[in-house]
This record gives sequence, structure tokens and C-alpha cells, in this order.
Amino acid sequence: MRVFDDWETELDKNEWYFTDCYEELTKGLSSSDAFAAIPDIIDVLLTIKETYLLSETLDFLRIVYNIADTTEIHPILLEQWENITRHIQWFDDSYSNSVWKELQYTLRITELN
Repeated sequence: MRVFDDWETELDKNEWYFTDCYEELTKGLSSSDAFAAIPDIIDVLLTIKETYLLSETLDFLRIVYNIADTTEIHPILLEQWENITRHIQWFDDSYSNSVWKELQYTLRITELN
């Protein structure tokens, strides 16, 4: 994801860098296009090696799901559920865990394991 290229420098220049990028990426996005974008976000999410970027990617996934305006669990999300959960747990970041739980609540997921 190009948004992460030189992100620290960009964030130093603009504290709203990620918010601005996400707004630009989602501008005019239809609900079906948002739903179709979920696998790409999951691919990025599973390659993240930085806590801050993990939380930002989870935020973006939540934003895209809100635009998709559905509680349908994307098949790729369902397929990667355990991998994503382990990936988040590995970072042991309270904010990322919170965003993950919020997404679960939005999708009406009580338990998938």
C-alpha cells in the first residue's frame, strides 16, 4: 500500500496524513466496490510488521466495511480470521485489539474460533 511509503515523514508533516489518505482512497467508493476491496486490505494487514501501521490498517478495514454497509463477512475475512487474530495478538497492542473487537461487533460476530 503506497500510503505506507515514507509514512513517518508524511505524518511529521501532517498529523492527519492517514485520515486524508483514507478519505482520498474511499472518495466515491460504492458499497460493492468497498466490499470487493476487503481482500486487498487483508493482504496488507497480514504483512504489517509495525504496530502503528497495524492499527491504521485495521482502522481502514473498519472504514471500508462501513462504506460497504453490510454485516456480511467477506469470504476472505472468514478464511483468514484465525491468521488475522494471531497476527494482532502477536503485536499485543491494545488499540489494535480494540479496533478488531469493534469490527467483530459491527459484523455481529461473537465467536469464530
